[in-house]
Amino acid sequence: MKNNEAVTASGVVGLSWSAPSSNGGSPVIDYQISYKTGTAAFSVLATGITTTSYTINSLTADIVYTFKVTARNLVALGADSSEVVIRAAAIPIVPAAPTTAVNTNLSVTISWAVPSNGGSAITSY
Repeated sequence: MKNNEAVTASGVVGLSWSAPSSNGGSPVIDYQISYKTGTAAFSVLATGITTTSYTINSLTADIVYTFKVTARNLVALGADSSEVVIRAAAIPIVPAAPTTAVNTNLSVTISWAVPSNGGSAITSY
């Protein structure tokens, strides 16, 4: 399982995974996603997922979540996937005040320290 960064936004995490290499002799009919924060026990987040991707909305931004997925066939749930740990993205913090330097009588250089990105790449200023 991996984080699908294309759908990650503030409080939103996208997950994607591959179907299991063995279905136990019965076709996989759906998947179950479980999650936890910190040292808490896993809780079921969603069941009946029929695709190999899922977007989780309404997460608390800037909190670290651990996710795992389990395939189900007509017999039962299979073994859990490996876990993936993801920090739910948050908006970046405010950059520090910019500094300026006069380069010539026609130009000024403005610079600032890069702020924390909140768990998702800053794409522009």
